[in-house]
Amino acid sequence: MKTTIKLTLAAFSFMLTAPAFAQQFSSSYFMEGSLYRHELNPAFEAPQNYFSFPLLGNVNMSVKGNLGVSDVLFNRNGKTVTFLHPDVSPSEALNNINDNNKLIDEFRLPVIAIGFSAWNGFNTIGINLRTMGGIHFGKDLFDLTKNLQNQNYNIGDAGINEQAFLEVALGHSHKIDEHWTVGGKLKLLFGGARVNTELEDLQLNMEDPHRWTATAHASAEVNIKGIEFTEKHANYKDDSRNTRIDPATGERYGYNTVDEIKFNSPGLGGFGAALDLGAVYDFKELVPGLKASIGVLDLGFIHWNESHVIENNGDKFEFEGFQNIRVKEGDNNNKTLNDQIEDLGDRIEDLYRLENKGNEGGKTYGIGITLNVGVEYALPVYDKVRFGLLSTTRFQGDYTWNEERLSVNYAPCNWFDMNVNGGIGTLGPCFGWMLNLHPIGFNFFIGMDHTFFKVAKPFVPLRSNADLTIGINFPLTKAPKKSKES
Repeated sequence: MKTTIKLTLAAFSFMLTAPAFAQQFSSSYFMEGSLYRHELNPAFEAPQNYFSFPLLGNVNMSVKGNLGVSDVLFNRNGKTVTFLHPDVSPSEALNNINDNNKLIDEFRLPVIAIGFSAWNGFNTIGINLRTMGGIHFGKDLFDLTKNLQNQNYNIGDAGINEQAFLEVALGHSHKIDEHWTVGGKLKLLFGGARVNTELEDLQLNMEDPHRWTATAHASAEVNIKGIEFTEKHANYKDDSRNTRIDPATGERYGYNTVDEIKFNSPGLGGFGAALDLGAVYDFKELVPGLKASIGVLDLGFIHWNESHVIENNGDKFEFEGFQNIRVKEGDNNNKTLNDQIEDLGDRIEDLYRLENKGNEGGKTYGIGITLNVGVEYALPVYDKVRFGLLSTTRFQGDYTWNEERLSVNYAPCNWFDMNVNGGIGTLGPCFGWMLNLHPIGFNFFIGMDHTFFKVAKPFVPLRSNADLTIGINFPLTKAPKKSKES
């Protein structure tokens, strides 16, 4: 049980720290003055040569998901209470809970970022620390905790996935002709750690008031160099559960269970590579001011050198109540209530008691793919105003999400631009904005993809979609003047 808690806490620690920085700032997609648009589409060129302020060039404090603080907190008589409070009815408590709840994180912390014009195009060099993953769980988990009844609860599946790696990226954007601009980025990936935990087909049947049964299959795959799981025997007060015999000692025991986690000679966990590909087409002859673009990001994988697997055996748990309780000392035929409670705890642990299946060797996994598709239109009579429609889809198994975003962009001069935008997607509605100043020698930008208007103490957004993006960089050249054809 201790190890299960440790793994869960470790995965949640990733979730709590990783959302501090996010990968994609969608509000900048149609901002021609943005220095980091190439992260959304490698065909985009920055307007100036630049280098970033180390660790502060592009910081995004962010959370993303479809379950927020306001969905589980309520106001009763001027006090903030959780959905478990007796004054909150079951129907009210579950009203805002989704059938499939997700919390997503995508972390990118730039260590070095450089952009410069050469070789008939624009080039970028970047070194980034990245993590990505999320957590998912069903609505019945809340129903069980809030509305415990004699019925069958099919809680379904839940899981946590997280991976961390260092990325070294080399990009190039090239204008082929008056219509086409293409770009690509090669990324070398150095794997740090990957953890994937799954709780599958969790069911609790309480229809019979005299007997409860529960089943679940729990597993975890850990890709970390040098990790070691040590085991111990599980012993119960109920001798009938100790069905195995240690050949060395003759002792009867229950299941083996992972007890401790050790790290022996930790180091690089794996190595991989990925590509970003992008293209922009200008319809200037057919429809002046109209452009279309597409960017495919993170087409790649990491080969992890070690794959340590631990899982439970999926046995059914049954509880028929406390019986034959000893009421006085000296009655050896019955057990004390404390002993039976310990047995109950041991049996519940069997639902997720993890046995070490060993190191299954090297395995290869994709890192998730992002698809950006955009269409923009500049007003013929006033090309300082542009409209843009961006569709973003992140393909990552249970953590897949999609968003459609419409923006209005205004660039009154060649060193300042701004926009406002809004959209809808898998994780709910969004409203964003961005301000960007980029004269020669200095660049400062600030904005939000998901603006939050209400916060709880201490300054925690009530909705799960909230972020703030800010950056400081150093342009080395003067921003080009905008032409009417651009």
